[in-house]
Amino acid sequence: MTKHSTIIGGSTADRLLNCPGSFQQLQLMPEQIEVPSEYANYGSAMHAVMDKLAVLYAGGFSAPKEMVRQTASELLGETFYDRVLEQHHLTDSIFPAIDTLYELMSEYGGGFTVVANELRVKFPGVPGAFGTSDLLISNKKFVVLIDWKFGQGIPVKAVYREPEGDRVNPQILYYFAGAMAELPKVFEKKRYAVAIIQPRTEEKLTHTIITRAEVEYFIEDVERAIMLALGKNPPLQVGDHCRWCPARPHCPEHTKPLFALSDLGLTAPALQASVSDDGSYGEFLSKAKYLADLVAPYVKQVNEQVHTYLENGGTVPGWRLKQKQKLRQWVDEQEVSNTLYQLGFQKDEIWQTKLQTFAVAEKAAKRLKVKIPEHLRVAPPSDETVVVPSDDPSPVIDRAEATKEFAAALKQLRHEQ
Repeated sequence: MTKHSTIIGGSTADRLLNCPGSFQQLQLMPEQIEVPSEYANYGSAMHAVMDKLAVLYAGGFSAPKEMVRQTASELLGETFYDRVLEQHHLTDSIFPAIDTLYELMSEYGGGFTVVANELRVKFPGVPGAFGTSDLLISNKKFVVLIDWKFGQGIPVKAVYREPEGDRVNPQILYYFAGAMAELPKVFEKKRYAVAIIQPRTEEKLTHTIITRAEVEYFIEDVERAIMLALGKNPPLQVGDHCRWCPARPHCPEHTKPLFALSDLGLTAPALQASVSDDGSYGEFLSKAKYLADLVAPYVKQVNEQVHTYLENGGTVPGWRLKQKQKLRQWVDEQEVSNTLYQLGFQKDEIWQTKLQTFAVAEKAAKRLKVKIPEHLRVAPPSDETVVVPSDDPSPVIDRAEATKEFAAALKQLRHEQ
């Protein structure tokens, strides 16, 4: 059984800091072959484009923005990572990334040159802890480390504004600490900033100034987390950092809700129990809802792990793989259209037209720099309800009162009859 060799990396720093016990949980798992997703492959390809743009000029991104955009256009048709660069790649990712980078450089005074691109760094004091910083730039006053993110699902920020204070993204601090150790002279007599550019999300740029003291504190926090992770019974902590943790299916903190659910036992149906006024069934549902919400992502993670393990040649008793069946689709549209016409189909039985989705229209509006009038989009009235936490800011719906009013009206109606 092959064990994981590295205790921390850029993408796992947040997890180890918040849950030192995750490292030992990962050691219980067999080594699995990682199959890159389409999203990861897309990101790697767009990274490769930006890497090439960073070194095409003597001063990297010190050239005028329009010149860099033009050079990007000239790369059309070239292969980057696993795909040929096409116009939609430029429109969706590369041009917005370039524009956002120049916006960032302007905010910190301009006059930047590329110090390092795709710099492999070693985290200070931790054997085997490596990483790669995407882009390091410098001017007379600042050294700025930029991390490219080309996903469009979950926004990733350089700094998270939280009630207890700002929290800098541990991943980018990890790369920054490594870069400082790798190129110490670059950071002398300069101020520091970190930024994440994610061009396919609404908030394309997040950035913040950091201090040498913050970086040193971060290094100390990592050292402390590693000591805990290698010790006896390291603490486990559930949180957002669990999202991509492979050990989640067998982590005690995530399996506890399953045992708690079994302890709840069977109860009366909700409709029958709602007749009672003692509130006990409501207490039960509160506990069950809390546990169910914890279990739902756990179930998803288990299913993903089962699939990955079977794909890699493992055996899961009682389960196997089968070929996924996809929905049938038409062949060439013109051929289908001509054939259906010959069979006697009417035009409206072959073609349909409808308005684009809100998302597509919003994208076009941003490109045209216009705003879609709000009166064009309305939400239809609804008498349906959904369950939300008690602290949700939406208006309160008192179904119990509504039920009483309905019963009173029904009683009155029967009396009048």
